[in-house]
Amino acid sequence: MRNIKIILALLIALTFVSSSTADPLLGECQPYGDVLYNGEPVEDGLAVKVYIEEDCVAEGTTAGGGYSVIIPPDNPDTQQREGWATGDIVTIEIDGKVATPSFEAFMGSKRYNLRVATLDVKLDTWGKIKALFK
Repeated sequence: MRNIKIILALLIALTFVSSSTADPLLGECQPYGDVLYNGEPVEDGLAVKVYIEEDCVAEGTTAGGGYSVIIPPDNPDTQQREGWATGDIVTIEIDGKVATPSFEAFMGSKRYNLRVATLDVKLDTWGKIKALFK
């Protein structure tokens, strides 16, 4: 009887240890914030795509000078990545351009203000630059 109690106690202890080190299914990751696009508040309706590595795990659009997306937790029982897991780095694209900074995925809601800087040169500006070299 005493051996059974010891074995039972060890099994219970192992259950607690294994459950505390496992990566359980997590809740949603909800980043939001303002977006500066070339130094100006972002316009409404631009595509927002959320990537973990090369996998797109969430999408949305800009509104009110910012963004808000909901990234579901990844299902570890599938091979395909559907969302985030502990330690993942989240990268967001606004209108197809990478926004900075990237950040580590988290559970809950958190503000991350983003910046998008492009090297887009307006055609009228390019014409003025060319005129300087004539």
